Amino acid sequence: MHAQTVLGPIAADQMGITLPHEHLLIDFEVMFRAPASASDRGLAYQPVSMENLGWIRQNFSSNLDNLRLLDENVARDEALLFKNAGGRTLVDPTNRGLARDPLALARVARATGLNIVMGSGYYVAAAHPPDMGARTEDAIAREIVADLTVGVDGTGVRAGFIGEIGTTWPWTESEKKVVRAAVHAQRETGAPLMIHPGRHERLPLEIVEMIRKAGGDLDRTIMCHIERTIADRAVLLELAATGVYLEYDLFGLETSYYPYNPAFDMPNDGERMRQILFLIERGHLAQILMSHDIAYKHCLTRWGGFGYHHLLVNVVPRLRGKGADDATIETLLVANPRRAFVFA
Repeated sequence: MHAQTVLGPIAADQMGITLPHEHLLIDFEVMFRAPASASDRGLAYQPVSMENLGWIRQNFSSNLDNLRLLDENVARDEALLFKNAGGRTLVDPTNRGLARDPLALARVARATGLNIVMGSGYYVAAAHPPDMGARTEDAIAREIVADLTVGVDGTGVRAGFIGEIGTTWPWTESEKKVVRAAVHAQRETGAPLMIHPGRHERLPLEIVEMIRKAGGDLDRTIMCHIERTIADRAVLLELAATGVYLEYDLFGLETSYYPYNPAFDMPNDGERMRQILFLIERGHLAQILMSHDIAYKHCLTRWGGFGYHHLLVNVVPRLRGKGADDATIETLLVANPRRAFVFA
């Protein structure tokens, strides 16, 4: 069993402590929303600084500079904080339309000694190329398979999983087509499949049903962003019963105001832990993944954020304090991501 990193395949037991969902380099401009008022609009185009950090934490998608992680040296330095805290592998789901940078990821992997696993496929419709409507399912699947087996765009650097495949709510036809193509690519390659669900509580279940009907492997499918999508524990258990991985990947985001869906109160780390411990009590320990989904400057230590090491230095000690033993922690940080990201 092997996982595929940007520097080549590694044995599963070399993965160690793994963050299953982080962006090291990304241009996330597709998510930018200019503020409505003139005075706030001035803040939208400033560089991130101590003076505007409080506003950005509340309105993280309304500052253009905040949505861009473009500096390879910053990526290296911030990733080293995770390594120095005991981390070994970092999964980066940045894919087409988000300025994915295979050669830079390979350089960061060499500079840090970390295993970096790169994504493939397409994010939400807003990030799709203009001709996506005319592309066939088969053409998209072929492109994903090539990313996984040959390398991305002539670089020779191969993706290690399919994702994060983006959906929105309402779900668009192009997004449905990409999900079906991703399932075809999974069937052909045995690669893991990662889904970014649109912000509706029932949509993850709809996506799971489509994957099942298309012949995808639900045991090798990761549903991202559980904590910003599902608040109802009955729905949570319904999704858990399908066998997919449940990814709590917004650790460190402690602001309840969620600009992408202001009607939904974002849970803090304490509530994330409560939900995870609830799932463990119900027998779903083997399906849980934990990460930060850093894609913004304000999350990095250089700009006053919590950093890629937050889970290890801040969250894990609290989980232990809530009764999680060594075996549970090992399952969450090592065994589950190892099982999730090896090729079938």
